Parts: sequence; C-alpha cells; structure tokens
Amino acid sequence: DNWEATESADGACVIAVDCTQDEAIISSGMSRELINHVQQLRKAAGLDLKDVVEVFFAEEEGVTSTEDAVALNVEMLDAKFRGAVPLPERLAPSWRVPLKSDTVDVGGSKVVVSVCRPAVAVKDGLDENVKNVFATKEPSEFAAGSVFKLSVDGKDYELKEGEDFWLSTAAKAKATKALSWF
Repeated sequence: DNWEATESADGACVIAVDCTQDEAIISSGMSRELINHVQQLRKAAGLDLKDVVEVFFAEEEGVTSTEDAVALNVEMLDAKFRGAVPLPERLAPSWRVPLKSDTVDVGGSKVVVSVCRPAVAVKDGLDENVKNVFATKEPSEFAAGSVFKLSVDGKDYELKEGEDFWLSTAAKAKATKALSWF
C-alpha cells in the first residue's frame, strides 16, 4: 500500500490518500503513452486529423503489456482514434502500407508502432491469388455489404464484404472475434 497524508494547518484534520496504482490506472497510463506515440507518428507522416489510418503495434516476443493495456482501454482508444483502435501487428494484412513507424517505449517495454494506410482485410484461408487482387484495392472502392466478383486463373469468385473481406482490419477483427477483448 502506498498512502500519503497531510494535515490541516491547525492539526485538527488529517487527510490520507491511497496512491497505490492498480491495473486500471497503469493500463490507462500506458494507453495514453500509446496515444501520444501515434499522434507523433501521424504528425511526422504529415497527416491531418481527417486522414483515416490503421494503427498496428508489435511487442517483444512473450510480452503482452501493451495489448493488455489496449484491451482494458478499448473505449478510450476507440473514441480518440475514431474507430481505429491500435491492433496487434499479427492481424495486419501483409500488404499494409506503413506511412510512419517507430520503436517506442510504452510502459517500459519496446513496442514497434506503425501508422498505415487503410487496407482491405480478407478472411483467412482465401486463395493467395485472390489475396493478391485485394492487395491492389483500396477500401474506398467498396461499400459495406457489397459483392466483389472476380475471375482468377479461370476460377470465378463472388466475395461479400463482411463475410469474405472487410473494409478494415478492425472490422475483420470484430466480425471474426479474432481478439477476445475487441
């Protein structure tokens, strides 16, 4: 326990405050650190507030402190980044385009944070050649719930947004429940 106390000038009253930092306080501080780093990367990339991006982070092997902090503060991060909650890099499409990336300190751990252009995300197990087509597409080319028809190597595909592909990695992560906390 970490208590601090002070008394009134006449000594008639003593106020004691428990300054122990619990998990919620620590994770909130780490989330604010992450927000600060993302804002610095956005600024360094020359982005405006209206520019939509996806943010990914990668921690050292076996370390999950940043992901744990994000998990406990999704609502705050969602509000701050207008739906673009920073996500673990393992969920990012291989064709993502980083605008700015840096290794930063978050709560005493080294974390690689990347601010990326929005990218279409596809369902796991989709044919590699079809994935390659999606790698060339912008999310703005599709509407929510739209159907994308294509033919690759003589095989026809009819893929539905929200089932086979998503307009963002965050949308895919939510739909597929890739993260228990999101």
